[in-house]
Amino acid sequence: MNPTNNHINQPIAEPHVEPKEQHAGGNANTSAPMLARTWMMFSLICLIAIAIIIKIFYLQIWPSDRAKNLGLNYTYKANDITPIRGQIFSSDGSLLATSVPEYEIRWDAKADYDVEEYRAKIDSVCQGLARIFGDRNALDYKALFKAARADGNRYQLIKAKVDYNQLQRVKQLPFVRKGAYKSGFVYIEGSRREKPFEMLAARTIGKDQADNKFGLELAFDSLLAGKKGKQLQEKIPGGYWRPMTDDFIEEPQPGADVIASIDIHLQDVANAALQRQLEKYSAAWGCAVVMEVKTGYIRAIANLGRDPETGAYLERYNYAVQESQEPGSTMKLASLMACLDEDMVALDDSIDTGNGRWKIYDMTLTDSNDEDGGNGVLTMEQVFERSSNIGTAKVIKSCFEKKPQQFLDKLHSFGLGSKLDLQLHGEASPLIYRSVKDQGWSGLSLTQMSIGYETKMTPLQILAFYNAVANNGRYMKPLFVEKIKRNGRTIEEFEPVVLRENFCKKETLAACRKMMEGVTEDDGTAEGAFKDCAYKVAGKTGTAKIHENGQYDYNRHRASFVGYFPAHDPQYSCIVVIHDPKGGNYYGGTIAAPVFSELAVKIYSTQMEYHTADFLPDTTSHAQVHIPISKDGAYEQLKQVLRGLQLPEQMAATSAWVNTKSQGTYVEISDRAIRPELVPNVVGMGLQDALYLLETQGMKVRVQGKGTVVRQSVAPGSAIKNNPLILIELK
Repeated sequence: MNPTNNHINQPIAEPHVEPKEQHAGGNANTSAPMLARTWMMFSLICLIAIAIIIKIFYLQIWPSDRAKNLGLNYTYKANDITPIRGQIFSSDGSLLATSVPEYEIRWDAKADYDVEEYRAKIDSVCQGLARIFGDRNALDYKALFKAARADGNRYQLIKAKVDYNQLQRVKQLPFVRKGAYKSGFVYIEGSRREKPFEMLAARTIGKDQADNKFGLELAFDSLLAGKKGKQLQEKIPGGYWRPMTDDFIEEPQPGADVIASIDIHLQDVANAALQRQLEKYSAAWGCAVVMEVKTGYIRAIANLGRDPETGAYLERYNYAVQESQEPGSTMKLASLMACLDEDMVALDDSIDTGNGRWKIYDMTLTDSNDEDGGNGVLTMEQVFERSSNIGTAKVIKSCFEKKPQQFLDKLHSFGLGSKLDLQLHGEASPLIYRSVKDQGWSGLSLTQMSIGYETKMTPLQILAFYNAVANNGRYMKPLFVEKIKRNGRTIEEFEPVVLRENFCKKETLAACRKMMEGVTEDDGTAEGAFKDCAYKVAGKTGTAKIHENGQYDYNRHRASFVGYFPAHDPQYSCIVVIHDPKGGNYYGGTIAAPVFSELAVKIYSTQMEYHTADFLPDTTSHAQVHIPISKDGAYEQLKQVLRGLQLPEQMAATSAWVNTKSQGTYVEISDRAIRPELVPNVVGMGLQDALYLLETQGMKVRVQGKGTVVRQSVAPGSAIKNNPLILIELK
């Protein structure tokens, strides 16, 4: 073996040989200390791990305040941001419901602001806040800031329910104007829902509260609500979420606007007329609905109930849609229509109603004039015009006594047993027997149903039926909304809907319309209410005993009137219901019909298509004197002008500001509602009156053109505080 090679190769072999020698000969002296050190290290690591686990477990159950704050300070989340809710407008552009921006002002006491500057200017800030809000003095505000600094409060509430104009004034205060990051002031935007016209149609417009939604706010909630956005926010002590930036991860999309069918002028008239009658007779509740005959659009719907505590009449329940009651005599049209449509009777057929009292089984049926000897022999047309219970019951009994199911089938073929599938939620179901085998049917049911008992319908369901008669047999669905708009563009339109077409013979319709016209003429039950009406009205009175707790109260009644106008060319149908009037007078012709008449007169005076003549005959020269077009405005000045020109007027106003309408022989004058803090309607006024009215309300006005105001940039009824500037256009 080569020694040199062995020497060279030896270091290569040593790492393999020496450890074996050490392991064999040095185990006790070398390995034991190393093993001990390793075991100690392992034990220490285990103890530290156990301690950490215990600490984590302890903090999870009993976290310290510092741990809580640290955890809260470093929690971030993309939170939902609620968009601005869409607005609800009337058909004439008036604002019925809107979301008004509302803010919270909060302060971060630990923000990165200049402490010295804070101390130098906090007094000025507090004085400014006291001046802007007036809810507390400067010292109280300063104490609020001092407490926030002492507690390290990062989300101190300074003021809630702040409007936009107030917020802008706050942002201009010393120190505050430096911005959120250098002053600590944070502004949280929200909104509140307002109804500029307050009680008008309030139940139909509805509410959008999370736990109390109804009306249009509920029915069109998904469209009005818009689409939620996303914003990165941080969670700070107290469990509050604070925006980290004004930017959005996902921009919220504002809700769409709903254009209701309601005409705010007609709504105001309906509400006022109904309220006066309710107050006059101390009634429990009432409703009035005006519907456009050919389209089914609801132009006014007033629902007023008496507050048991204050006695005031408020919109607390939608009686027209939700209150299903026995209709009384308004049911007689459908009853006699069934006979006419089956060719069982004719209008000139005679019925002996006797002395006003007729016993059928164990019940005595009476007419309203039974104490005066009754009506005697009447034609069927007179039975309807005078609303004879006995005459109606006898006709129905003679026609359907042997085949009562045919009578029920006929009523259902008219659509009276079906709901209207309204755009609003909560419509009550009508109650009309479908079969003589139904529970409750008896030998009295046929005659009771004929005069409006043992059956139930809502006022709107009754109105829809009468509207169909006015509309030549086209049964229209009542509509509360005309269209949906987004950013001023129509995205959905609700066209008129025909529920039934030609549900009875044309001859039957003609006979029914003739009977209804007779109700408002001589010897009709509504003769008194319409004797001075400028055009013919067709309708039917209704008077029903109130049924409560399983029995009828003969001292309490529900009065109603339903019909349409003008009779020769129906444009509007209307129903008025007044529940439980006091004072001894309870007939539909004297309680409900006058409200209908007032509505008809008001509509007539404001609808140009009803008028053909503009000239007043001059008996001296045989010329025609033109009644000049007069502008709306201040009544006192207008009165002087009219009397100076010797022009006749018809006064139906009590306020300082009025509407005018040039009629064939006179100038019609009516109230123009001016509500504090709401933008007035100045369309139709001259410049002087418009400027005076707007500027005294605190608005800044820009003017375009000359003549009469034809357009205003801010809708009437809007809140002035949110719309301080207005442009009016004159032509």
